[in-house]
Formats: sequence, structure tokens, C-alpha cells
Amino acid sequence: MQNFLMIVRVTKFFILLSIVFSIVSCLSSPTKFGTKTEIFDKKDSLKSVAKIKEIKALDYSDFKPGKFKDDKAEVNYRLLKPKNLDKTKKYPLILVFHGSGAIGTNNTSQMGVLSKMWLSPENRGKYPTYVLSPQFPVRSSNYHLDESRKVKVSESNEHLDLVLKSLDSLIIKENIDPNRIYVMGFSMGGATTSNAISKRPDLFAAAINVSGISQFDQIKELQKMPIWIVHGSLDTDNFPQSNFKFYEEMKDQGNVFLWEYKDKYHNNILSSELIEEVPKFLFKQKKNNLSI
Repeated sequence: MQNFLMIVRVTKFFILLSIVFSIVSCLSSPTKFGTKTEIFDKKDSLKSVAKIKEIKALDYSDFKPGKFKDDKAEVNYRLLKPKNLDKTKKYPLILVFHGSGAIGTNNTSQMGVLSKMWLSPENRGKYPTYVLSPQFPVRSSNYHLDESRKVKVSESNEHLDLVLKSLDSLIIKENIDPNRIYVMGFSMGGATTSNAISKRPDLFAAAINVSGISQFDQIKELQKMPIWIVHGSLDTDNFPQSNFKFYEEMKDQGNVFLWEYKDKYHNNILSSELIEEVPKFLFKQKKNNLSI
């Protein structure tokens, strides 16, 4: 009987040790392709609240205003150039898409956390880059039910077409490295990120979809692109099933990974650890040269 109890205790110990090891391994490599990281983070932790507040307070006057225009659409934008730009060098460009709450024409509302984070002294010094933040006058992405997948999917319009076409011209005009074009966005902007890489998989070196709705019809064309999906399990604005389904379809054949915040909703998804990891992830990526 004593031997049996000893075996049970030893077995329980090794099971517990295995669980701890798995958790540690997951946390130590949270951006590994083909993996899902479940994150239990206190809602609006003090560190995250302070970080987001600090970013929101940053002066964005270095983002210079402009406008893209063709015979079908107009889109205002703001463009940040690298600090101490050296015209003999080429720099990355990060395209940032806003959520539906920033729809308009004032060319200011789109300046949210994912745009202004690049203004922090640390990021300005360590990650010199162009940042393009367009403001859509209407929804840039709309959703409908995919009957076969049983999830919502997204599709874009002529305003995104204009931005992508104008980006081609901007790359030629500015000191932009065409092999380091990144795209990211939150909510509707996350969906627009999925639309952008689906329309132009040749253009982007990496993408980050935060709380968006995925596009699936070009999924085979995206297998080589590094894609990071972030979503809260408790999101009731953009239910996470679409992004989760995209991850499940891509995890074994593509270069995708998922951060699932188990205790976060829609509008509190941005955390200090996410803000810190974004530049590290993006700046490792170069078209046709995967790194994680």
C-alpha cells in the first residue's frame, strides 16, 4: 500500500512538473509560429493602464498630414518619418489601420495607441521607421457570415484599394525598404489588416491583426507571411471565432501564431506586454527571410 501511494505521489509530481515546464516554455517563446499562447492578465492591470495612458499623451505633431485621392475615393493620412533620417539608408514602413470609432475626415481621430506607440523615445531611437496612419471616411472593412465556416469574414472596399495603390508610390518617393513593409490594426483595423494582406500578399513582410475579423479567400497565398493574431476570449464586439478559425486553418501550413487573452474584452485588449513585443516581432521580419 505504501509503495502504491509513493508511486501515486511521484506520478503527480511529474505531471505537475510537466505542466509547469509547458507553461514556462510557452511564456518563453510566445511568438513561435504555429503556437497559441493563452494569457491570463488582470483586466486593465496598473502597468498596462499606465503604459497606454503614457502613449495616448504623446504629441503626434511629427506625423505630418496628407491626402490620397483618385477618381473613386479620398483618404486622409498622417506620415511619421524616421528621426534623423539618413537619405543613404532605407527604412521599414508600418501601415497602421484604425478601428471604426475613428472613422471620419478630421485626420486626427486615427491617431490611436498603435500609431502613437512609435513616438515613444525608446521606439524612436531603437526602431527608426516610417509609420503611415490613414483615416477612412467610411468603414474600411465589412463583415458577413461564411456559411461553410460558420464564422464572420471580412471584405474591404475602394478606400483600401486607394491606400495600397498610393503606398506603391510612397515607397518609390521616400527612403522605404520594399522588403520591410508591415501592417497592423485594431478592431475594424485588424480586419482591414487581413484584407490588405489578402489583396497584396506580395507587398507585406508581416502583419498583426488585433481583435479583427479575418478574410479567408486568399488563405493559400498567405502561407509564407508571418501573421500574429491577438484576440480576447471575452470580446463581444468582434467575436473571436473568426480569428481563431483563421489560426486553426493556418497553424500547420502557414507562419501564424495566436495570443488569446482569456480575461479580456474588446476595448481593453491592448496591454503593456503586447506594446513591448510588437516592435521586436516586426523588426525581425523581412520579406522572403522569415525570423521568429
